[in-house]
Amino acid sequence: MDALKTWNSIKTGDSNSFLALYDALYTALFRYGLKINADREVVKESIHVLFCELWEKREKLPMLTTDPKYYLFVWLKRVIYKQRTYQNIPLEDLLHTPIEDSIESQKIAIEETLERDQALRAAMDNLTKKQHRYIELKFFHNKSYEEIADMENAALRTVYNVVYEAIKKLKGSLSVIIVVILNFSK
Repeated sequence: MDALKTWNSIKTGDSNSFLALYDALYTALFRYGLKINADREVVKESIHVLFCELWEKREKLPMLTTDPKYYLFVWLKRVIYKQRTYQNIPLEDLLHTPIEDSIESQKIAIEETLERDQALRAAMDNLTKKQHRYIELKFFHNKSYEEIADMENAALRTVYNVVYEAIKKLKGSLSVIIVVILNFSK
């Protein structure tokens, strides 16, 4: 996906490009959002708000010369902070809210998140279809083992075993990938 072409297509009202951008960036946005706010539901709602605002303001979007994901990460951060201000948060908690990092450190954090996302995707590609499906249901859709067993018409013990084996395989794959990333970043 050419992100700049997609961005410009969204500006002209192309809903397919909008959906493609959503699909391409949802996981990375979700992971980045969890760094800002650990509440998964707040992050999901914030991503939803982000994309609703994006569609509503599509004609007024800026002309970008770089990948729009950085623009969307900053936008998501603002939406999450805005969501936080609408809640009844005690003043003491607001006083302990960390000061925003510099643009450069935000960009580095975003790039690290994207690298981890790519590493996870690569590791997930090494799983069997069943392992991939069960891990996705368990950890990306927050389904319980019982719910997965019901959805997949599988025995509960089978679900436990498949998830366990998948985690073991992911752990092995990710540790190798992390070592490679650390060696290249030196």
